[in-house]
Amino acid sequence: MGVHDIMITEPHPCRRGFFRRIYARIQTSHTGDYWIWRQIDETGQPLTDAERSFESEDAALSDAVRSLNGQAVAI
Repeated sequence: MGVHDIMITEPHPCRRGFFRRIYARIQTSHTGDYWIWRQIDETGQPLTDAERSFESEDAALSDAVRSLNGQAVAI
């Protein structure tokens, strides 16, 4: 099980031409047969349900970045 922060850049809602950077925290876990990811809050409580299964943790992370319109996994 791993916890990762995904950097998301989106247009600023009030300042035209500016962007803001926000972060989403996700948790990847292995169920024994496959990997899943779900978005969690700062205390580790799930915000979303796991929707799909993946063959590797990297595939789950890539899907999380794509699904959340992220730019990258933050280090």
